[in-house]
Amino acid sequence: MSKRINPLVRAPILRKGGAHIKSKSSERAKAKKDVKKALDQWKVN
Repeated sequence: MSKRINPLVRAPILRKGGAHIKSKSSERAKAKKDVKKALDQWKVN
């Protein structure tokens, strides 16, 4: 006889799923990069 598994209980590793979002540090780095890029473009014009 096979062991019955409770379908309502999932493995802990499956609970970490969800929306993929950027970390706050990557958001800050992107903002800093965008500001520097805009400033460089402004200096050229």
